Amino acid sequence: MAAVTSPLLVLLLQAVVSMVTSQNPEPRPTAHLVAADVSARRAVEWLLKQRLEDWGWGSDTPRAVLALQLANISPWFVPDNLESQLSGKQMELEILLHLWRHHDSAMTPGRLAQYTLALNAMCRDPRQFHGHDLIGSLQHHEPELDFEFAFSSLAVCSSGAHVRKRQIKRLMDIADRASDHNVDTLSMVLLALSCITRDHRNRNLDHYVKKPSSGLAEEQRVDGSFGNLHSTALAVQALEIADAELSSNGGNSGPVNWNRSSAINYMISHQAPDGSFGDVFSTTEVVLGLGSHHLNSIRDLNCTGSNTGAAFAASVPRLRPPTATMLSPTAVANADLNLTVEGTTPRENPKGEEFVTVTYTLWVGTNVTENFTITVMAEKNSSFYRVMQIAAEQDAHYLFEATEWPNGHYVHTIAGYKEEPSCYHYWLLYQVPTLPEPASPPGNNLVTPVGVDGLVVEDGDHYLFWYKKL
Repeated sequence: MAAVTSPLLVLLLQAVVSMVTSQNPEPRPTAHLVAADVSARRAVEWLLKQRLEDWGWGSDTPRAVLALQLANISPWFVPDNLESQLSGKQMELEILLHLWRHHDSAMTPGRLAQYTLALNAMCRDPRQFHGHDLIGSLQHHEPELDFEFAFSSLAVCSSGAHVRKRQIKRLMDIADRASDHNVDTLSMVLLALSCITRDHRNRNLDHYVKKPSSGLAEEQRVDGSFGNLHSTALAVQALEIADAELSSNGGNSGPVNWNRSSAINYMISHQAPDGSFGDVFSTTEVVLGLGSHHLNSIRDLNCTGSNTGAAFAASVPRLRPPTATMLSPTAVANADLNLTVEGTTPRENPKGEEFVTVTYTLWVGTNVTENFTITVMAEKNSSFYRVMQIAAEQDAHYLFEATEWPNGHYVHTIAGYKEEPSCYHYWLLYQVPTLPEPASPPGNNLVTPVGVDGLVVEDGDHYLFWYKKL
């Protein structure tokens, strides 16, 4: 029955949109919002069902994360949404694995830009990603293809970094030759320029938006599309932003002449009964086209504090500075928890509280030159970060340092060994089925998908923090 109802609903919504549009030419009238929101909600529900066992979406993970976070429904990546946290951690793991394999197959600038945009949407600073400056890498490797270059420029701008003058000049040159470029390139250039013009140093670039936006509007076809579903979703984002900027520019330019309702109708008409637009790639693109939060909206996300369900209103450059934390034996001296080191007997538990016992192992060196194991008894539902605090109180080998971000702690130093990004030395946390043995090291599939704060320990668990070269 659902397979019949959904297309009828789509047709009804399209009829409402067309009827109201003929009576009210206001930009994005209420009927458009209703139709777009209903369609986007169905698409988001379908996207969430496509997650794999590792909580990602395969090669489309950054696209899905970005679309879900920007969807005009509700904030998705928040601390109390465990599923979103797992998806975010899976994406971070994917990035680390890409960086690890950079000698064999380096990430393309477009792929790197996709990851940085998704990280920014999650309030993660790509300039300080586990010791890597992803934005610096983007600026260092300038793509040859104009579309990929514009996409990379948008990612750099969205992070709050300074877009260089020669890069702005190249964007302006592309915009000036609008007729020489396809819909996708023009759309991405407009999105990049709209982000850059928000910087007070580049306000005089407004007039460069009119020509490419007019050229892009001329590409709209009779059916409302701009060629295909992907191009239409991009063009809608670019032209809506151009409309807003040109209309607010002292009234000198005025909005671009294009048929917004027809473009929205075109996208909605291609939605399948299950809510998708064919595949994950296309669905994520259309979700961004249907919503009011587009690719250049990332700088509007509120990253000033914890990632809560509050409305997004600030900008990425105001990311809260990290707070350094040094855990010493006295820092947790008052912890009312029991702990045992191998060969010792736990203290009595007069309160009758429920505890779990886990092992926590440290390995230093790719060939494991140092090996320490401690058995920790902690309260039920404790995080692994709490286990680390208890271990640090009992054994100096487990003293550690961490930086605190809105989404949790990032451990960078244990036992005096600090991560060295320039040499690709990092601490990786594994959850292993048995006590780890150097002769049989764990594979990367056992790296924990969440950080130390989000990892809840259970009785009998075995954890390994391994300082190794990636």
